[in-house]
Amino acid sequence: MRIMVLGAGNVGLEVAERARARGWEVVATTTTPGRVAELEPLVDEVAVLVGSDTEAVKRAAEGVDAILVAASPRIMQSVTVEDRARSYRDVLVASCESAAAACDRVIFLSSISVYGDGTQATGDVIDEDTPRTTSEEPSSVYFGLAEDAALAAPRGAVLRLADVHGHPRDIDYTARLRMVHEHMGGSTAFAADGRLHRVNVEDVARAVLHLIDNDLTGVFNCVPDLVPPPTNREAFDMLAERAGLPTIEFRDELRTPTQPVVSARLRATGFVFEHPDDELQ
Repeated sequence: MRIMVLGAGNVGLEVAERARARGWEVVATTTTPGRVAELEPLVDEVAVLVGSDTEAVKRAAEGVDAILVAASPRIMQSVTVEDRARSYRDVLVASCESAAAACDRVIFLSSISVYGDGTQATGDVIDEDTPRTTSEEPSSVYFGLAEDAALAAPRGAVLRLADVHGHPRDIDYTARLRMVHEHMGGSTAFAADGRLHRVNVEDVARAVLHLIDNDLTGVFNCVPDLVPPPTNREAFDMLAERAGLPTIEFRDELRTPTQPVVSARLRATGFVFEHPDDELQ
């Protein structure tokens, strides 16, 4: 098995490590030439390219059995609505279009932000049959368009993720709180009443390999759902009190579901979350 990881961030590298442990070959991409030396010991081949360069993606993907699109817009380039529109379009949609042009097996790491605040739901929970939001928020719009591009591949699949945490290189939520104060003026684009759904990076990587192993296609939520998570305000107010920091302002621009998101479809395929209730830190 030979796979390409289009976007060698924390999730992509977790998948790469597990794939290579199985004896698979991994091609990883980065937009930053300075990361090549870092990545070379971790994968079999490194390609420096941007996801919007379809021809470069095709060349790097020659001979691969599957492409994982794990590209992620940079946080500091997604602060305003205008920034998010540009960044999410260029990074997400273009990468999925290139991947689908290069390989018939594409897996895209999407986001539950496609559901918006969930007000379109007819039940008490959000599942894959819940329609995507019609909000014009760029995060929702462009994750949705990227999903469509990935699913246009003959064997396309989408994992809709909660907020990913748990990688050794990741920062915990208290550090994120400090970052909001130090670099964003104490204000975040997220909505106060959206629930802080979270998923451990190890479970995301396991879910990707589960889809490949079982040749699964279509859309799957990848969200631990044993216990309804707290709202953003509840979670970050608690962290602020614990750390002796001021609370933050929520601008309610990035709407996420206020109802619990469930992953019954993924679990029905035999997948089990190994980190269903990690402590919020």
